[in-house]
Amino acid sequence: MAQVEIIAANLKQNVINSVKKTIKRVCAYARVSTDSEEQLTSYSSQIKHYSEKIKSNPYWEFVGIYADEGLSGTQVKNRTEFKRMIGDALNGKIDMIIAKSISRFARNTLDTLKYVRLLREHNVDVYFEKENIHTLELDSEMFLTLYSAFAQAESESTSMNVKMGLNAKMKRGEPVGNQNCYGYIWNQQTKELEINEEQAEVVRLIFDLYISGLGGRTIARKLNEKNIPTYFDKKWSQSSINRIIRNEKYVGDLLGQKYYVESPITHKRSLNYGEKEQYYVKDHHVGIISREKWNKAQEILRKRNSKQIPEGRKHKTTYSLKYDFSSKIVCGHCNSTYVRRQGTKRKDGIAPIYWKCYQQVDEKDFCKDSKFIREDVLKSMFVELYNLIVKNKHKTKDKLLNAIKSTLKEENYQKETNKLNIELDKYNSKLSKLVDMQLDGIIDKDIYIKKEQEIKTQITDIETKIAELLNLKNTNNDISNKIKEIEKIMNESTSIKEFDKETFDSIVERIILGEIDEDGNNNPNVVRFILKTGTEYKCENNGIDTSVSFGSYKRCCKIISNRN
Repeated sequence: MAQVEIIAANLKQNVINSVKKTIKRVCAYARVSTDSEEQLTSYSSQIKHYSEKIKSNPYWEFVGIYADEGLSGTQVKNRTEFKRMIGDALNGKIDMIIAKSISRFARNTLDTLKYVRLLREHNVDVYFEKENIHTLELDSEMFLTLYSAFAQAESESTSMNVKMGLNAKMKRGEPVGNQNCYGYIWNQQTKELEINEEQAEVVRLIFDLYISGLGGRTIARKLNEKNIPTYFDKKWSQSSINRIIRNEKYVGDLLGQKYYVESPITHKRSLNYGEKEQYYVKDHHVGIISREKWNKAQEILRKRNSKQIPEGRKHKTTYSLKYDFSSKIVCGHCNSTYVRRQGTKRKDGIAPIYWKCYQQVDEKDFCKDSKFIREDVLKSMFVELYNLIVKNKHKTKDKLLNAIKSTLKEENYQKETNKLNIELDKYNSKLSKLVDMQLDGIIDKDIYIKKEQEIKTQITDIETKIAELLNLKNTNNDISNKIKEIEKIMNESTSIKEFDKETFDSIVERIILGEIDEDGNNNPNVVRFILKTGTEYKCENNGIDTSVSFGSYKRCCKIISNRN
């Protein structure tokens, strides 16, 4: 019996031969990733190359060229021609697609495999010239995965290089990205922000109204009533007002990297809460508002955003400046904020204003020990207190300021910071040498990981110490500035006959109504004024019935303690 030799089928060769010998409807996909003149020339060259290549092959029928000009390849959703080509292929109009390389087709593994598999299911071949891959070949997917991964790594590397370049610009104090904002015009020639005076007047008005105590919603309503448009000719809103208050550009500063791109593949932008470095440039350009006004607005914003939850409560109270004593009065029993209320009209037609613990207003049984106080009585208390301070201003001033100054540490912050920075450089140098040793094979991986962790721990500790020093320095500077403000006010002060809100706000931090004494007893008849220096004044009522109001009080104010 004759011996039969089985000759294995060469499936790869069969596919290639079938592609060559069968008339195929063929198109090409071309893409360049920038809009530079050189790349656009390459774009034109690709179109010419593929047109000639396809038309010169007798087994191919030229369908056309699909080309996306000047777009990033990392996301398919931004490439209209690519999507049109895929649609035509799935509708049976194309048998084969030619692309210069996998990186020209798509730059992330997920998209590459997704569309190649989809096209294979519809018997559409994709030929990548550079890698010499036909996707209808049985082993194509393995090579495709590998090459696509390399293409994605290349895209991420390019993205990293771009980020490094942008970070270098920000470190030099150069603006990056779109700098247009309400009140400014970006000059393309000089690369500088220039003030738009018409809009700048609106910005100044917004800050003035905000500092006067109005909230974002009220300011927005006032601007809309005057038919003042926003940057995009829309209506003002609370959020648009708050964005202006927060924007450091209006004081002349510049903050770089407020946002960052999480991935070169998704291009998703996220607000930078500290995940990435930021670059703050002071006095970068001409500001629209003064730094004093800016700082005051930021302090108000900070207080309004810092919501407090009184002990035993779930409700949050917020900071406000709408009225003379808004957010200034605190209950000495439950630590809640006092709120303003208006009583019923008397025979003379006047409705008295009074202040009451929030917990009595919201839940009448929650704070049983606090009592309300009439606004006119509280104002009279402050007038008497202020005049007492002015009367003894030299003696009182020295006592107050010496007490607060004694709490400030006299530190050589710069000297300490310099020492820590030298130490930080030393450990960074050690870390760099450790990396070199590991790359050169001098130390193995386990030793490297252990030493790296030790050095990074030291670096973190030093950076923490530097941050703490800076924070302490800033805190003491803030207190010193407050002392200077108080000193200036007291030196220039004369007695007042009626309540003055500006004077009150300049020296009073808060008022505490009621207290718990050393024996644990509640005393609702005590009014304490806490000054911004930390000094505390106490006023007490004279024992007359206070169930109606703090209508009467002893005309005596004395320093009882120092907060610091």
